[in-house]
Amino acid sequence: MPEDNAALPGPDVSGGSVAGGSLHLPLSPVAADRVRWVSIAATFVAAVALLVAQDSGYAATLGLTLVLALAVAWGWPLLTGSWTPTATTVVLAASSVAIVLSALREDLLWVPAAVAFGIVLSFFGQLVRRTGREGLVLTLLSSFGGLVVIASGTTAVVAADTARGQAVAVVAMAAVGAAVVTDLLSGVRVAAPLLGFVALAASVLAAVVAASGFVEVGLLESLGIGAAAGTVSWSFRRVLALQPAMLTVRGQVGAGVGSVLVVGAVVRLFSVLT
Repeated sequence: MPEDNAALPGPDVSGGSVAGGSLHLPLSPVAADRVRWVSIAATFVAAVALLVAQDSGYAATLGLTLVLALAVAWGWPLLTGSWTPTATTVVLAASSVAIVLSALREDLLWVPAAVAFGIVLSFFGQLVRRTGREGLVLTLLSSFGGLVVIASGTTAVVAADTARGQAVAVVAMAAVGAAVVTDLLSGVRVAAPLLGFVALAASVLAAVVAASGFVEVGLLESLGIGAAAGTVSWSFRRVLALQPAMLTVRGQVGAGVGSVLVVGAVVRLFSVLT
């Protein structure tokens, strides 16, 4: 298990790794309201890629979900303040393989066992630390949060095995991609109070348009899918906007891809509803 310096991690805001210009820590709500181009790109690319993969079939969805889970494993520890980000990345990467591949069983019976494996790895990584126990709780919470995001994304994999599941997943990813428009308005001060409404409207509109190409998803269902998927994804990124690691490319990738995978539970829920 890789070792990390036990000092409190934080992005180097003075170097070239900072995306979108230099800011001073801690971030203020005003400073956080800015366009995060890497996060926007990561979110949109992941959503479109999953849309195409879900429409293509089970194998493509499984493979792409694994790739996205590994991207989350890379960016999530720094984003959530793990005191041992390298070790946490290794834990999440190993857990990602186990969790995503557990979807080979379509009843998802192995997913809880795979998540439990990740929890055990998280504790083991802290047991073998030789640099003290500073930040133990925060580091474990970082690992557990990453496991939740990855597991949520995994539950949507099995949706690609049915026509209805595919339709729900495509509609949901269209809503997630549309909600990214709201991120482009984050730097507009006068629009700040309305961002939630913009995200909701854009998501619902995209979902209705996407659902028009499927007979498996009705109008009312598309409204619910769009509202749930789009607002969950946008709110996920919004909550993380004040994290210092949002100044870095790695943090923005974790937030962007994570905001797509976290919608998996929404896809799973609507795909099993009849």
